[in-house]
Amino acid sequence: MGSKRLVLAVDNSKVTSETGEECLKALDFALEHFPTGYSYHLVHMQPRPFVSAVVVDVVCCQYDYENKQAMTAAAASNKFMDEVFVPRAKSAGADVCALVLAVDSDNSSQIGAAICKYAEETTADAVILMRENKSEVSRFLMGSVTRYCAVNSPIPVVIVPNTI
Repeated sequence: MGSKRLVLAVDNSKVTSETGEECLKALDFALEHFPTGYSYHLVHMQPRPFVSAVVVDVVCCQYDYENKQAMTAAAASNKFMDEVFVPRAKSAGADVCALVLAVDSDNSSQIGAAICKYAEETTADAVILMRENKSEVSRFLMGSVTRYCAVNSPIPVVIVPNTI
C-alpha cells in the first residue's frame, strides 16, 4: 500500500445518472492531483433499510426481509464499486481498497459522520468529496454530506468542484 491514505467517498445511488459520473470525476481529480505514493480508500455508505413497526408474530419475517434487502443493496454497491471505481483507480496504478459500510439512515449528517469516523480510524491524510449538485433549498432542507464533512472532519477535506 502507498505511504499516504486518501478516503474518497463515492455514491452509486443513481448509477445511471450524473451522480456516478460526478464521483468518477472526483476519482479522476484525486488520481491527477495525488498520482503517486497514495492508497485510495473508496468508501460507499449504504443506509440500512428502515425498521418498521411490526406485530410480534411477524418480527422474524420482517427482520429476515430487511436483512435480505440490506444484503442485496450492499451486494449491488460492491459490484458497482468493483466494476466501475476500482478498475479506474487501478488503471492509473493506484493501490485501492473499496468498502461498502452500513449507516443507520440516509441522513446527510449520519453519512458524513460515518465518513469522518472511517477517515479517522484509518488515519487518512485527506478526505476527497465531490461537491453535491444541490440547490440551496435542498441543502437547507436535506443537508449535505460534503458540507458536514468539511465542517466536522478533523482530517483535511478536499472538495472537488462539480464543474471539472
